[in-house]
Order: sequence, then C-alpha cells, then structure tokens
Amino acid sequence: MKLLLLLLLIAVVVVASASGLNAPAGTIYAGVAKINATLPLGTPLAGYNHGSRAYKYWPLISPKEYTTWMEPSTGVMDPTWAKALVISDGTESICFVTLDGIGADSSLAMLGWEIAQAQGFNVSFENLMFSGSHSHSGPGAISPEFLWAVAPATDLMVPSLQRQLATSIAQALVEAQANMQPVQLGLGVGNLVGVTQNRRAGISHYVNSGTIDPHLGVIRVDDLSGSPIATLWNFAMHGTCWGPDNMEFSGDIMGGSCEAIEQLVGGVALFVNADAGDIDPTSATCSGMPNYAGAPIIAQAVQQTRDNITTSTTASIAVAAKYVPFGPTQLNATLGRFDNCTSGGYLDICSVCKFLDCDLNAHLPSSWIENNPKFNAFLITIDEVDTILVSMPGEALVELGWMIRNDTLDLGFDQTFLCGYTNSHMGYFATPNEYDIGGYESQLTLWGVDTALMVRAGCKSVAEELATL
Repeated sequence: MKLLLLLLLIAVVVVASASGLNAPAGTIYAGVAKINATLPLGTPLAGYNHGSRAYKYWPLISPKEYTTWMEPSTGVMDPTWAKALVISDGTESICFVTLDGIGADSSLAMLGWEIAQAQGFNVSFENLMFSGSHSHSGPGAISPEFLWAVAPATDLMVPSLQRQLATSIAQALVEAQANMQPVQLGLGVGNLVGVTQNRRAGISHYVNSGTIDPHLGVIRVDDLSGSPIATLWNFAMHGTCWGPDNMEFSGDIMGGSCEAIEQLVGGVALFVNADAGDIDPTSATCSGMPNYAGAPIIAQAVQQTRDNITTSTTASIAVAAKYVPFGPTQLNATLGRFDNCTSGGYLDICSVCKFLDCDLNAHLPSSWIENNPKFNAFLITIDEVDTILVSMPGEALVELGWMIRNDTLDLGFDQTFLCGYTNSHMGYFATPNEYDIGGYESQLTLWGVDTALMVRAGCKSVAEELATL
C-alpha cells in the first residue's frame, strides 16, 4: 500500500510539473495560432463606398447572395487571417486577437469569444483585445452597425458570414490556448520612418507629410530554446495600398508585412494598428504590390527592434477594463465640416456657423452604432520595466495618439503601445484642432468636437487604474 501511495504521489508531481502548476510565480506561458478566415467569394469587401465596390444601380437592391448594395468580391489575392496570442503569468491571462479587416466589431468579438468559451477557452472577455488591421480589402457584411452598413462601405450584415468569421476567430482562440508553453517574453519600442505619410498635409496647417507616429512596438515571444514563436508589432498605418477598384481579398500592406516578418524571423506575426487615422502608406511603400516594396523594409525594422529586446522567463501581468458610455452621436453636418473650412481667414465659415447656430447634428443611438465601448489596458512588467498597452475603439489621429502617450508617461509607465481599431470601431477621432478644419476625418468624428477628448479620458481612466498597482 505504501508503495502504491508513493507511486501515486510521484505521478501527481510529474503531471503538475508537465502542466506548469509548480512553476515559480511569474513564469510566463504563451501560445499562438493563425487561422485562414477568408470568407466565401461574393462577400463584399469593406473599406470603400465608391469605385468598383459600389453597386452600379444604386439605390436599387442587388440580387447577389451576400451583398445588398455593394458589388461582390471576385477573388482571393491572399488569405485574410484571424490570429490569436495568449499570454499568462500563471495568475492573469491576456489575449490579443487580430483580424485582417477594416475594423474591430464588438458584436463579432463577443460572438467569437462565446463560441470559443463553449469549447473551453478560459480567458475573460475583459482580458481580450480584438484588433482589426484596417485593411480596406477585408470582409464586409459582418457587422450589425447600421451606420456603416448604410454608408455603404461594409454592406448589410449577413448572419451566416458573421458566424463563419466568428467561428474562425474562436478556432484561433482555442488553438492558441492549447498551444501554450513556457516562453521567454520581451517588449520594446523602436522607430520606423519613411514608409508612411500624413494624408492631411495640405488640408491641415497643423501637420505636414512627415507628421507621423514613428513608434514601432514589438512583443517578442520565444520558446525556452530561443526559437521565435510569435512577434506582435504595433505601428500606425492605413491599409490603403489597394484602392476601391480592387475586388479581391487581401490583408494589404500589413498582411504583406506580416508574411515578410514570418519569413525573416519565423513564428507567427500579428499586427496591431495604432493612431493611424491620418496616416497612409507612401506610394513607394505600396509600389510593386502585391509584392509591396515596403514590406521587407518594415520586416527588417521589426526584426531589428525584436533583436534588441532582452527576454525573460518571468513577468507580471495586470489588466484594467471599463465600459465608457458615449451616448448618442453628435454627427455634425455643417457646410464647413464638408468643405475643409478653417477658423480664421476671409471666410470663416466655422465661426459664422457657430455664431448663427447653423449646425445640423444627428443624434444617432446605439441601434445605429456602438456607443458604449470597452476600453482595456494591459500592464506587462519585466525586470522592473512597465509597458502599458491601451486600447482605442477606432481611428485616432496622430495628435490624439501623442496626447494619450504623454498621459501614460506622466503616470509613470516606461513604454506605451497604442492599440487602435481595437474592441470597437466608432469612426475617426479628430482632435478639436483638426475637427475645426474639417475634411473626411472630421466628418466621421461622430461625437462632435469633444470626441477625441472622450477617447483620451477613456484611455486615461484604465491607465490610471493600473498606475495605482
């Protein structure tokens, strides 16, 4: 009997060791997965409401299988992927989910998480960051956000397409968790210039073509032997190499760069966009597409930043999450908003309209667009270096990005990743300066002149919660 008990005790110890249950506190585990999430041909491509994408006989209803008022897709240039990276310190677990698509729809994220949860996925929804790459050649017809559907730039939701995509997301979540193993982890920030430009140059006197966010954030995940498992890179860039006449699925320049990173570094590359609301790829970056000239340049910058990161097998993770009510939109439609008016000059239409109260504001409720977004932030501490990753539920202009980054630095964090197009897609976030000038980004700043300040406050609230730990 004593021998049997001894054997049972040995077996328990072996199992515990294999599962990591007796690992030192703070030991880091991670797993990654990459799933081909390309939807069927005929699915509309989201991102443009003109060119070949627009239905030729608008406003008549299209008789197509998946489209209502957009032309159906015709091919697959390259797969659109759903990827997941789960990281745990043994006490707290977090998950990054990335999708090659125009944005992060909150209902799609919830559905994918619910499907995964039913299959054993155990990271809480508050601890999940769901990010759209902002490729303008990814799937449409997957979101119930009626404002975007009637734009039309994404088309009306087709429930079967949404569920198919959510199922691919769930598969990525479940497989990433199943692939977890002890790892070496590191985070760092480098600079990347020359591949992007500010598209509001010539419209706004606050920026020029070189007014970009050069921050290149990298999460390095290696196995215990030093072989790469995953590389998450965080950078501000629109996915607009392909224009409205492209009718084939593509991850655009971000997808091409991920493939280049995987070839150069190994493992799985995940892209999380940043404050890219007014940041486009340069024509040189897009040249040669689909063999983007900028992709190897970006991949080399990511590799260099990655190589400069010192990894550790121990770390601590903390999470803050909060739902922030924005209320109905203040969708402003003055003449000035649409004619790039400026405050000052010979015809100061903005000030005139403000004086005459000639604004037309559309107060759209949550049935039209998400207005109670999830803000969450992850704090990862390695060797006393605190890195905060904070979500932004849409398209922050670079000026707002700098405000949020400075807020986190003032709170004492050492490094900041701005995770844009994450958890929701609530349009553009033009700062008061840029809002008054007008233009496309201003027109789609849906909660009025204070939209960016509301986003900034949401980011700061979750950052402050982590700063007190």
